[in-house]
Amino acid sequence: MKKLVVASLLMAGIFSLNSCARKGSPSGGPKDIDPPVMVASFPDTMAVNVDPNVKEIRIDFNEYIQLKEYNKNVVISPPFEKAPVVTPLSMAAKELKIKLQEPLQPNTTYNINFGDAIQDYNEGNKLSNFSYVFSTGSYIDSLNVKGRISPGFDFELPKKTLVGLYKITEEYNDSVILKSKPYYISRADENGNFDLKYLSQGKYKIIAFEDVIENTKFDPAKEKVAFHNEIIDLKGNASVDLKLFKQKPNYRFSKAEQKGYGHIVFRTEGATQPVTVSILEREFPTAVIDAHPANDSINFWFNPKTEGFTNKSERISFEVIHDDKVDKATVLYSNPVKEYEFNFKTISNLKLAPTSPFEIAGSAPIASIDKSLINVFKDTVQIPFDVRINEKDKQIVEFLFEKNLGENFEINAYPNAFKDIFNTPNDTLVYQFKTGQREDFGNLKVRLQNLPEAPIFLQLIQKNQTYKVVQERTGTSREFEFPNLTPGEYYLRVLIDSNNNGAWDSGNVLDQIQPEPVYIYPDKILIRAMWDSDETWIIGKESEFTVPIEKEVKEEQDPTKK
Repeated sequence: MKKLVVASLLMAGIFSLNSCARKGSPSGGPKDIDPPVMVASFPDTMAVNVDPNVKEIRIDFNEYIQLKEYNKNVVISPPFEKAPVVTPLSMAAKELKIKLQEPLQPNTTYNINFGDAIQDYNEGNKLSNFSYVFSTGSYIDSLNVKGRISPGFDFELPKKTLVGLYKITEEYNDSVILKSKPYYISRADENGNFDLKYLSQGKYKIIAFEDVIENTKFDPAKEKVAFHNEIIDLKGNASVDLKLFKQKPNYRFSKAEQKGYGHIVFRTEGATQPVTVSILEREFPTAVIDAHPANDSINFWFNPKTEGFTNKSERISFEVIHDDKVDKATVLYSNPVKEYEFNFKTISNLKLAPTSPFEIAGSAPIASIDKSLINVFKDTVQIPFDVRINEKDKQIVEFLFEKNLGENFEINAYPNAFKDIFNTPNDTLVYQFKTGQREDFGNLKVRLQNLPEAPIFLQLIQKNQTYKVVQERTGTSREFEFPNLTPGEYYLRVLIDSNNNGAWDSGNVLDQIQPEPVYIYPDKILIRAMWDSDETWIIGKESEFTVPIEKEVKEEQDPTKK
């Protein structure tokens, strides 16, 4: 009995200790969400009369910090010719050191903006847009230039856009922006807003550019750019809005390569006139040249059998001609091991819209169509139709016939109905498909107001990662219909053909040419099944500087339901 009592007391004590331990266990305290705080600096921030020969800048913080992506975040105005040595870059410290590699300019205000580079070591809390400012003169320059950058033609801003001011001096010319860093520089935020601070009076040229190369200089071959036509005469604070564009590069021939049986493709950039390809050293009677200027490519097709290509490989020499520039290209053509077959694939949607043609794409450009070897049936009844080769893409065949919602069709194409450029006929083709029902589509009507008197391109764009143009309307009309659309989210874009040359032209910063106007509808358009959407777009200046805004589209309430 005594042993039982002792055991019971022992178990109670253990239980009591466990309970106390649980009650008294430390929680670790609240999570640190505060960014680092600067507690001291040398020279002092906002200091004046700083010695131009100072060798090192030191900034102290209240906790251990780390620098993240220094080159992507930090901008220094005015910039140094020799980049300073900054520590710590890969370890934690309570002080940040900037070792200067050259003397400072006299009577100059310096602004070092760290962006999001400074973070506390433990939690990664960011000290966003921290600026360290000092002057080698007797005062801190206090003027600023604010503004907003829009993506212009595109639907998203680049992740990193710099805005720079170039001093207008006797030595200034338009090519300075390619050779030198801006005198003042700042970074735009994720919404495109920028604020160039601590500026001195003077005349400046302002540009913005996507710093892909990360050298704080504009590279026209790889980076988007925006500029203001007027010189800024800065005597007080100023405000400027800018639109980015991708300027067309100078023409160059990049490469030629074999793509398949009897198929060579030539790649170019920046063509302003038609590019022609001519064959050297031998004749090609079967040659077909199919140019696609919008894609900067020229397809060269030929019939290897007819041309006598019996060897496994053979070099073919070409001249690629643009204006007065001639490039030579040599391609090693190899006959594929597998014998060529003339194939087709369907490219129309599974639920065809009544207003769309039924389309198939061949493995090579189509040379001829024999309509007498093709039949089109609605249910089991043969119906009249037309068939043609697509004007822009010679590999696509379009079938045109009257269609309504919810109907079944069958297309039969017998051998020799189609022949490609290799004179290869098709095998028997059978396509069965149906048009969609009313509940598969929605309709859209768009009215445009306040546009200049010029031809336009109205583009309906699918909201996805590539912002694909699904339909385009051209002309001088200001009212357009888009029937039988697949339900989903869309955007609208209007391009103005100001010079009436049948195309939308981008700009050129060196020639001081702005791109032709482009407007983006500020809201996404939701197309619903069995709905008729009607949009009136009054276009003003704000449409030139818009980034589409995501808005919730509320379902309409049925008044009979509560």
